[in-house]
Amino acid sequence: MPQFKKFISASKSGHRRQPSGKRISKETVEQYSIVSRLVDEFEITIGKPLYITWMNRATLRQQQKESRYWDVFYRQFCNFLYHNKKYYDAYAGSVFKIIKTFFNYLAKEKSLPVGNFHKRFRIPVNNTAPIVLTPQQLRFLVLNEPFDKSLSKFLKRTKDIFVFGCTVGLRYSDLMRLKQTNVYLCEEGTMLSIITQKTITEVLIPLPEYAVSIFSVYKSKCGSYLLPRLSATNFDLQIKQIIELAGWVQPLPKIRFREGKPVEVKRKNGQPFRFCDHISAHTMRRTAITTLLMLGVPEMMVRRISGHAGGSREFYRYVCLVQDYLNVEVRRAQQRLIDEM
Repeated sequence: MPQFKKFISASKSGHRRQPSGKRISKETVEQYSIVSRLVDEFEITIGKPLYITWMNRATLRQQQKESRYWDVFYRQFCNFLYHNKKYYDAYAGSVFKIIKTFFNYLAKEKSLPVGNFHKRFRIPVNNTAPIVLTPQQLRFLVLNEPFDKSLSKFLKRTKDIFVFGCTVGLRYSDLMRLKQTNVYLCEEGTMLSIITQKTITEVLIPLPEYAVSIFSVYKSKCGSYLLPRLSATNFDLQIKQIIELAGWVQPLPKIRFREGKPVEVKRKNGQPFRFCDHISAHTMRRTAITTLLMLGVPEMMVRRISGHAGGSREFYRYVCLVQDYLNVEVRRAQQRLIDEM
């Protein structure tokens, strides 16, 4: 734990940075602190502290002993995360990623002989498919005036932010820091330009007329900002309410995996999740990416807009989702061909 706390301190102070030279974000440092507290709690549970043995000039017997030590740690810590803390695979995987990052820091940046035992820590694969709006649902939110007029002033504001986010595909943090100066006119029309906060990538996005009309409404009310400012928590609550009012309340179970086995998560009232219950701020980004792919925009161009790196695993989750959609459409067309013969 003393070494882990030094790792957190170096990440927080800027002495440890990303390979690109960018500082570690506050959110990431907070995740490190959470893992630190988990390991503290784990040590109390097993009744002894964890030790790292330096492996310089270690004999074969010492290496085998250390290998068994970390194999036992992995099994016990998995049991602690899954059974004591009741975590799912996605969160357990993020915890082990941070632990492996810590060992890599000791080996590569501090040149300490920690061995390669941490490389055997298996990280569970997250198989949950992202929840997105279909192009038809997004079109309804954009064009249905009776529904728009039925919303309160506050819900209409939230719906406008949501529609704009589903169009540009930015993360919510980037969406909330957009300013009037991020928009400019050129020969191709109205463009949105921003350097994303997470990946430090310059993104240029063409804006359709309905997106321009959205921020034009709030131009005199938002000062230098492009859109109304709203906390992510309030936004999530209100957008769920809007999607429920739209009538998209079909049952959609929330499935999470624990030790590779699917587990259905229920709502607080014990009822299964509905489609509207899954909607959050991040749905905007997922919907924008998926919609562009569905409408035939090449992957390389969508990545330029979304800011995903080439070969990004997260991006290819959307590609797989779109492939499922295409498969349904192709089968429907094939069946129509048979029916009309």
